[in-house]
Amino acid sequence: MKPAVAIVFALLFSSCVHKLTLHARDGERLDGRWRFARAGSALIQVFGSDGEVLVGMLTPVARAVFLKNYEQTFGAGSINTAGPELSSYGNAFWLPPGTSNTLADVVYGETFDSTAVQTVTGPLFYWTANLQGDKRNLMQCFLIGSSHTAGGLGRCKGSAGKEYTVRF
Repeated sequence: MKPAVAIVFALLFSSCVHKLTLHARDGERLDGRWRFARAGSALIQVFGSDGEVLVGMLTPVARAVFLKNYEQTFGAGSINTAGPELSSYGNAFWLPPGTSNTLADVVYGETFDSTAVQTVTGPLFYWTANLQGDKRNLMQCFLIGSSHTAGGLGRCKGSAGKEYTVRF
């Protein structure tokens, strides 16, 4: 492959990768990245402060199941939602460009980052993931994203019980 072609491919594929940050209550910050995969899923990679790399697949789940599991993991009242459940209206990713869906979900989540406000509006997608690191650490994550911006919020809990809020 010619160098110019390799550079073009690298630019095209790297543009599909989105950044995310995780913040703990104690101020620890972890960086990561994610990209869309097949059938509404995504791949996620988080870089631990000790050099460990945690990876997993973000799997789409129904809103009601997501909220129930989120509150079981992080406590009652740990997330607030407003608006209708939109999954019955089809996949919001398939809306024609320039159109909008007037039925908008809104989710408010707690944040451990003092410089951020955790709000995302949609139509929304809901993902869960179980990440595993190369040093055998585990992390359970819940992410909510906007179908319009591919940005969102979430929360993760490590195997040692440490919690992180996520912004992507």
